Amino acid sequence: MPEQVTTMFFWFFRRPAPGFHTWQTSALRVSIATADRGDPTPSVAGHGRGSQGLAAAALLPLLLAVAIAGCTPTDPSPVSTDEPESTDPSTARPLCIVASGDTHGWIIPCGCTSSQSGGLLRRGTYIQEQRKAADVVVVDVGGAADGTAPYQRARFRAILDGEQAMKLAVHNLGAAEVAFGPDVLRELQQETGVRFVSANARQSDGTPIAAPWHLVSENQSAPRLLLTGVLSPDFATSDILVTEPADAILGVLKNVNQDYDRLIVLAYLPIDQLRSLAETLPEADVIIGGPTGQALSPERIGQTLVLSATNKGKFLAEVTYAPGDGPPSGRIVEMSPVFPDDEQQTENLTAFRQFLEERDFEAGESGFADRTRLAAVGHQQIAGTESCRDCHAETHTHWAGTGHAEAWQRLLHEGAHVDPYCQQCHTTGYGLTGGFVSVRQSADRTQTGCESCHGPSSAHVADSAVRTPFDARGICLKCHDPENSPHFEFDSYWEQVRHE
Repeated sequence: MPEQVTTMFFWFFRRPAPGFHTWQTSALRVSIATADRGDPTPSVAGHGRGSQGLAAAALLPLLLAVAIAGCTPTDPSPVSTDEPESTDPSTARPLCIVASGDTHGWIIPCGCTSSQSGGLLRRGTYIQEQRKAADVVVVDVGGAADGTAPYQRARFRAILDGEQAMKLAVHNLGAAEVAFGPDVLRELQQETGVRFVSANARQSDGTPIAAPWHLVSENQSAPRLLLTGVLSPDFATSDILVTEPADAILGVLKNVNQDYDRLIVLAYLPIDQLRSLAETLPEADVIIGGPTGQALSPERIGQTLVLSATNKGKFLAEVTYAPGDGPPSGRIVEMSPVFPDDEQQTENLTAFRQFLEERDFEAGESGFADRTRLAAVGHQQIAGTESCRDCHAETHTHWAGTGHAEAWQRLLHEGAHVDPYCQQCHTTGYGLTGGFVSVRQSADRTQTGCESCHGPSSAHVADSAVRTPFDARGICLKCHDPENSPHFEFDSYWEQVRHE
């Protein structure tokens, strides 16, 4: 059959549906022409619905007969070679992609203030609510951990367990993930069952670390999603090579061996690289990014919908395909206190805290011991708050009436006293010589004592002429930061603890 007949026929019967990129038309035309030449492999340029070219070619005689019978180019019913949709349109459900990113270890917000957003417990509730009205695909863009220390690995493992309870489809490898190295990632994948994905991160010898793509097909009426993920080359390590994201994605499209309808890219890229990827990759229907500092509201770059979920899991990026062939819509959803705690995620948090109690991580295993401060104090050690009382009785009495003296009790009330992330600001001398080591080893170093602000004072106790090493006024922001103390105002807070 001459190529021009195929082309004319296509324009009559296969006009692009709303939301499809215009280049899809030419991609299908090329596929048909190739099939006519006897090539058994249709082109995957564009959206890669691999079987369409051959299927359309096989249907040409039948469709030509319909055209001769009087069908006009304005016929609103396109011919589809995809799987048939549900025969009852009233039962079709929206398809909702819910993406998290840059969780940064936050299973829950710190808890120091009730107004904080984020946390897996609220995320779980939100996803359960969405599933009542839509088919939901849960993905993570990467950046879920906050370090590679033993405690931080355990916390990352708990986050992965929580994601699995939400029926996670894929977890893209971000900077925090690849920092663990390929062996740890494989162990975590085996332990949790999580499906890591990355099209451009490999071992230094070229061995893939994770699957380059994953296909999701919720039901016959919903679009089939080809999920892939990339990482910025800026985050390559000595163990892991990271190739150019666009090249890696085009490689996926060339080699994918299943039909799909929409290409969804999880892109752990800074905002300038994220936008550049969208400009150079019109094949992507949606690109969901991280680490952009703040969540990026949905915007269209060409035909591609771009948005991002970031900032310690406080926001989710949501993309929705309504029933039919229309383009997707997107929005950013804040995980605010309006969402109650999910039961499954609460159980996961409880299990994690039980593990922490049994394991009793030392400060040196947490990733939070301040090495800069360790160097600054030299040979001095934590002497303990009680050692200050003999010479500073009035000041000690004043301290006993402040919130610092009750800091540990607050953790006990919340059940968070076993968590090193909380211990670092609710103990004395966390990680310093003579200071808090762990719950079982340091019962006398709980509370935020004198040396939390003034520094290790063993030399001062021995000789009062030796000054304490820290400037107390400069220490406050170490714990009273915008995350843990959003209402902190130095002058008014200082008046509550100031003493001569």
